[in-house]
Amino acid sequence: MTDVNRADDLLSLTALCPPPGDPGPSHRERGFPTSRQIPESHYDLVRAYGTGCFDDFLWIFAMNADNVNLDIESTTGVTQSILRAKAAPDLREALTRYGVTPQDLIQWGGTDNGDSLLWIPAGEPKHWPTIVIQAGQLAFACSPRSSTGVVLDILTGELHIRFFPDDFPSDHPEFSTNPFV
Repeated sequence: MTDVNRADDLLSLTALCPPPGDPGPSHRERGFPTSRQIPESHYDLVRAYGTGCFDDFLWIFAMNADNVNLDIESTTGVTQSILRAKAAPDLREALTRYGVTPQDLIQWGGTDNGDSLLWIPAGEPKHWPTIVIQAGQLAFACSPRSSTGVVLDILTGELHIRFFPDDFPSDHPEFSTNPFV
């Protein structure tokens, strides 16, 4: 994905669903150290929106978020622990094509139903695809797109996740900043 596509995705997303007036400083801008490499496009997404929720369902996480439940490092550790304990042969087989295991995945988002949105860290971070894993059942869907691209595609209907509720997304998606901090 080129930087132009990354900017186009964010521009299209902000046109579809305007970000809050002031999402607050990004965690990178506040000088917090980051222990994990993540795609630059996700920093752009968090700078525009902050941590929070699209249409009261799809949550966006950030590095060093004030709320541990929206922190990439914390949620990734929990999800990796859960996946380590699951056999999940279909998921493991799909990930071997990328040369990774479930324990390598990095969580950048989640849903109110407990579904996880994770990067498949294969190659350069700007090219990391996303996998969406259903809570408990371990059904999944893959997208070659960035976190911003996945959110955009879900909100426009370009990407349909069969285990997401039928009433999501709405015709006029909205973003709410994290009410818990």
